[in-house]
Amino acid sequence: MNNKQVTIGIQGGKGSFNEEAIQTYLSKNNIPHAELKYLYTTENVLRELQEGKIDMGQFAIRNTLGGKVEESIQAMKKYPSKTIAEYSIQIAHAMMIRNDATVDDITIIMTHPQVLAQCKETLAKKYPGILQTVREGDFVDPAFVAKQLSEKKLPQNIATISTKVLAKIYDLHIVETDLQDKKENFTTFLLVKRM
Repeated sequence: MNNKQVTIGIQGGKGSFNEEAIQTYLSKNNIPHAELKYLYTTENVLRELQEGKIDMGQFAIRNTLGGKVEESIQAMKKYPSKTIAEYSIQIAHAMMIRNDATVDDITIIMTHPQVLAQCKETLAKKYPGILQTVREGDFVDPAFVAKQLSEKKLPQNIATISTKVLAKIYDLHIVETDLQDKKENFTTFLLVKRM
């Protein structure tokens, strides 16, 4: 990459682990001219890359606790791309709710399937009565869920789990931090371009 501004589409929304990963990569590689496009799903990223709407794309490919990111594997089968870089960041999960809700209101946790896999034992032990769910489309991304919670487009009984940065951005209340089953929890991301 040179000094020309590039547009990078990422799997997550504003405040997501995907945003943290790409910002870390850009900073380490001294790349100041990049515009981020928040696309929420790997399929959106790879489709827009193939259509020429973005210059590069980034998405999670695997996690030390949750294994392969199935969403990304399936999207890569549909939309081939060329890998530019692979890098990892440490992941720590926080549960958050609307600021007008209490933990007693929560009956549903809505987040990415990888998050549920990374927090499986902890959630079973601490929150056994709460339904864990994954929605389709943009709702698969906890950053999108956090935004919907803050705009009161989702009810008070729903919580999401992701980076605690989302709570600051969207004025949500953090119920608990470090929900991942092991402290050594790393997600690997791919930065890709068109073939």
